[in-house]
Amino acid sequence: MEDEAALALLDRVYANENAHLDAAGRHAHHVPATITAEELRALAERGLTPNSFREFEHDEAVTTLRRLAGAVDERAAADAFVAGLGHARLRWRALLPALALGTAMPAHPFPADPGARTCGVCFLDRTTTVDTTMAWWRRVRSGSPLPGDVCRYILALEAAAQPWPTPDPLDVWTLHEILDVIRSLPPATRPGRAARALRDRGLLASRSTAAYTALLEDLAFLGILQTPDHPGMFTAFTTARQRDERPSVRVEVSAPLSFWTAAHGVTESLVDRLFGHLARPDERPPAPAPVAPRRVSATVRLAAPLRGEARAGDVYAVQCREDAWVLAFCHETQDRNGRWYGLVEYLDGFFARPPTADDVEGRGFRGRREGRWQQWTAQLERTPRVRPVARDLPPPPEDRPAPDRVPLGNAKDLRHLAGWCFPELT
Repeated sequence: MEDEAALALLDRVYANENAHLDAAGRHAHHVPATITAEELRALAERGLTPNSFREFEHDEAVTTLRRLAGAVDERAAADAFVAGLGHARLRWRALLPALALGTAMPAHPFPADPGARTCGVCFLDRTTTVDTTMAWWRRVRSGSPLPGDVCRYILALEAAAQPWPTPDPLDVWTLHEILDVIRSLPPATRPGRAARALRDRGLLASRSTAAYTALLEDLAFLGILQTPDHPGMFTAFTTARQRDERPSVRVEVSAPLSFWTAAHGVTESLVDRLFGHLARPDERPPAPAPVAPRRVSATVRLAAPLRGEARAGDVYAVQCREDAWVLAFCHETQDRNGRWYGLVEYLDGFFARPPTADDVEGRGFRGRREGRWQQWTAQLERTPRVRPVARDLPPPPEDRPAPDRVPLGNAKDLRHLAGWCFPELT
């Protein structure tokens, strides 16, 4: 199975709506029944079985990362990083930060205090459990793990089969353009505005500001963007607790980036050390012809939706997961502060395929353990995965009292709030 086919399947597995805690308390993901046994076998042959958990004991993980990093050639990792900006997979960006941490972090044991839960040096627990397939999927989709993630750096280095990619001329041009944009920013520019400036130049394949923020985090973790009090790993080791410092609670990124402004500039000596062998092309090289990825997706045949504004007596099919649907009944509609809301309540019944009007008859209401549940719900007629399937039906008979308090929300909330009423989703 090629990467694109594997990624398309794993996109479906690792969708947010499939997340749950398994019996062992691990963060697992429901595998949609629409993924065939043959497709799962193909993933397994690639070593990408969903929910493949690996436990890392603290002291062993620290030793392993240091050992793996010690065998890495710095120039090869730098080349792979630059290649990951363009023609190579994003996952190749993870190797250089992994090298930086693995060579800078000192050997250290887990705290001797019996009550200690987390190591302040590396932020590992005594034992850390990682879904290795999800880690691969995230590296390919998003690039490097979060800065300083020991276990996922180990996985990145272990999975990096030789030969590692080298940058093509366009990748090298992109690197120099990124650095030039950063150098040209006004001195007071903070990371958020720097990420938007890079995004506006369209230097990466992604249009997401988050992709550029992740790149800035990598550069800061290396030490290319740093401050005197908050150096990157190639300058000096800082503990995970030190890197967790932020100038205010509103800052999400960790140090060094959290304290960096454009006034601190670029650490030119480190740029020269890591990338000085990559001479900038005189002009932008032509981009290779794009190759359309082959997508693998589930095919679900849906009936044509009913048209019109929400009204009393409507029944909606709500897709909670790729292979899980429920029904919701609209009791009435009201204009509340200039916005139309429908009073919605789930109907009994859980479906592995899209329900239709034929599935509505004879169903009562499905509530929570403590009683009935309702929501004043906006945007019923224009929310993806919420589709009207029946109209002008009377409410089912119900002896239980209506809830005393009814929250306001949007139709998109019905997808995840169903977990309160349908244990089948948890």
